[in-house]
Amino acid sequence: MEPDVKDLRGRERFRVKQKLSGSFGAAEVTLIDVAEEGAQVEHAQPLRLATKGRLWFKRADVSVSLHAFVVWSRLSKTPNEFGKYLYRSGLRFDEGAGNFPQTMQVLTDYGVIERDDESLNRKRKRIEEREQDKAGKPIVRQVATESDISPDQVLLIQHARARLKENFDEAHKWYSRAYFALRDGRTASSAELMKYPEDVLAVWEYLERSVPLATIKRVFDQGSGRNR
Repeated sequence: MEPDVKDLRGRERFRVKQKLSGSFGAAEVTLIDVAEEGAQVEHAQPLRLATKGRLWFKRADVSVSLHAFVVWSRLSKTPNEFGKYLYRSGLRFDEGAGNFPQTMQVLTDYGVIERDDESLNRKRKRIEEREQDKAGKPIVRQVATESDISPDQVLLIQHARARLKENFDEAHKWYSRAYFALRDGRTASSAELMKYPEDVLAVWEYLERSVPLATIKRVFDQGSGRNR
């Protein structure tokens, strides 16, 4: 599968300028930033990986309700103004965006959100710094065993794989993004990562690179073994 350059569209993110509260399932959340394919939220109680729910929020005459699932979640390193540590989680919309892009434009017009032009540059810089750091160290290869992979991670990977299997165009899009990002990398580690199968790279990019490629490959291999 040779990816098309046109598929390598940066994931434009919009940061929230005015407080935007809502809910994800039973959890109260505050939105940090949004994109056509997902959102980053802040919340008091932990959320497990692969948790599914409906993200809902409302501002003036704009109401949003979309099915989503948790791609990553972590406790913040710094407390808020009240001295409390909150969780931040990345949500991926588990359905077509529908008219959400138009909704984002309305929220932009209202001054609720604004385009974060630096988000992709910051992400690319962090990835490049990590790759450069790895390139200067001896490579220690570790093969994840089944006990090394949490059930939540397995469920997350399986869910992503099933979705992309059902949507060829979407799978091609995520593979293309991973392919070009790695192809344009400046370190030996990028070439090493490109050796992974296309479906593994697609899931890796779909999950915002929150799960190591080796872990995704291991889960794929385990699933293939059970189906024999």
